[in-house]
Amino acid sequence: LQISVGSSYDSAEHKIMLPNDDSRPYFINTSHFTGRICIRIKDFKGIAPSGTTRIESSPYFEGYNVKYSIQVQGRFKENNLTADDIVFGNDFDKKINLPFGSSLGLKILQYIDPGLQADIYSDEPWAYSPLVYTMNKINLYEEPIIKGDEWLPSWPSSNGEHIEENVNCPSEGVEFKDVSERKKYFENETNRKQFQIKDNQIWNFDFFNSYIDFNDVAVTLPGFKLGVLQYWEGQPVRYVCKTRGEKRDSSIVFFVVVFQLVE
Repeated sequence: LQISVGSSYDSAEHKIMLPNDDSRPYFINTSHFTGRICIRIKDFKGIAPSGTTRIESSPYFEGYNVKYSIQVQGRFKENNLTADDIVFGNDFDKKINLPFGSSLGLKILQYIDPGLQADIYSDEPWAYSPLVYTMNKINLYEEPIIKGDEWLPSWPSSNGEHIEENVNCPSEGVEFKDVSERKKYFENETNRKQFQIKDNQIWNFDFFNSYIDFNDVAVTLPGFKLGVLQYWEGQPVRYVCKTRGEKRDSSIVFFVVVFQLVE
């Protein structure tokens, strides 16, 4: 398993990540986004970048039943966007050989995440959801003074600390300290469209999962484990944060995280 991160779809500019390196997140700075990204894989057995030593786990996982985490801290610099415009999800370069029952599985996911939109049967399959809704945890606040284009406050998880749910944006009239309250509010499309993105908003968010095991590319559910590698025939699993739009060339890409099995 190899994980890489970049600010576009171009794999040539991606950097191979060292998972579980809590104190040294990957830094991205573009005209659209300034941020830090930390990837964690429980019991990581994959490839470490040249000159580094593999880190098999993180204090993050202690007492926490998840298998991986994508944690991000950043500022979105596009001031003409709303919370409805920024999505997070997966896409693929080629058609996926999906197993029987996938359409039912998609309906279940859309019931859990009403904002999820997808075309899993297209030649370039995709599934995206509004970032502000789909993230497991969000800590969001307004910083009165931004001290330069690349500026961010200190990274909050140098020892694997979990971020606390807290959305506090007085200028947008929004304050939540509970995940369910935040999701209930932003499930509504009108509410998402009324929430303006501003470059003085400090976003901390964490996306994690207890079902997908990237070490052996399997979905683990109570009682069984399903290998899924054969269904996408070796394609990398790509997580993308971007603006809404099915066509890649019509979207602004903020960051890309790629999980890939290599020989």
